[in-house]
Order: sequence, then structure tokens, then C-alpha cells
Amino acid sequence: MKLNIGPVLKNEGAAVEFDSTVELGRLEYLGNTFDFKEPARVTGRVRSIGGTLELSGSITGRYVSACDCCGKAVEGGIDIAIDEAVNSETEDFDPECFVLSGTALDISGLINSLVWESLPMRLLCREDCKGLCSICGCDLNETVCNCDHTVYDPRFAILREQR
Repeated sequence: MKLNIGPVLKNEGAAVEFDSTVELGRLEYLGNTFDFKEPARVTGRVRSIGGTLELSGSITGRYVSACDCCGKAVEGGIDIAIDEAVNSETEDFDPECFVLSGTALDISGLINSLVWESLPMRLLCREDCKGLCSICGCDLNETVCNCDHTVYDPRFAILREQR
């Protein structure tokens, strides 16, 4: 996402507002797939203060993924605050996050980094999800199976065989 920051670079205290959308599509993270069916909204402003560009705003969006325990569809969202400061005079731009070309500031890298950081490491359909039975595969949130879930210490396996 490129922002025209020409007026900000030339005038101390000037600000440029932005409101746009970014296609995130399908992201795969820690074994989960996050499908963003609609573009994420990116809003904010860039302001020049003492040779520093202050970038503030937010990224919001909705995704569908799968529960880590039972595999049911889970809807979730991102609501990320943007609060970055970049020194525009010394070209102290992080190439992973910002690319300054003339009067255009590309913040695509920053958006990607913030979205990836905000995705949950573990996703559950509900806090007390029981998951699937490891023997028969039934959903333990909806039914009770008759499988033997007794856990035996493998060090005592020889004693079980002698019965």
C-alpha cells in the first residue's frame, strides 16, 4: 500500500490521512489456515514532526479458520493498532516494513508484519472445547463415546501382559 507523503515531507506538522483496503486472502500460520473473505481495512494518518514521520492508525478485518481441537469453523477478527515512527531525514527506514521512493511511502511490509503478529497461535471454537476422540473420531462436544481412554504408563506394560 503506497501513500503519497509529499505534503508531509515538505511541511513540518502537516498530516496526510488514508483510508484503504488490503487483500489478505488466505494465510497459513502454525498449521492453521486463515481465510479473509473480504479485504482488511487500513486507516490512519502520517504526520511530520521534527524530521520524523509518525504513522498511526488501525487495521481491521474478519477471517474464518478451524478449531485446533475439533476442526469446526471459527470466525475471528483482527483489530490492530498502528503506531510507528520513522526518521525521514536519515533514511532510517526498515526495508522489511517501509520503502520510501520519492514522495511515496510503501507500508505493505508493515501491514504484513502486523497482521502476521496478530494471528492467534491457538484457535478454539469455544473455551472448553473437548475435541475429537482419538480412537473413534467422534466430536466429544456433541456426543459421548464408549471408547476406552484409560492411559497406562508404558513402563508397566509387562505387568498388564501377565494378567
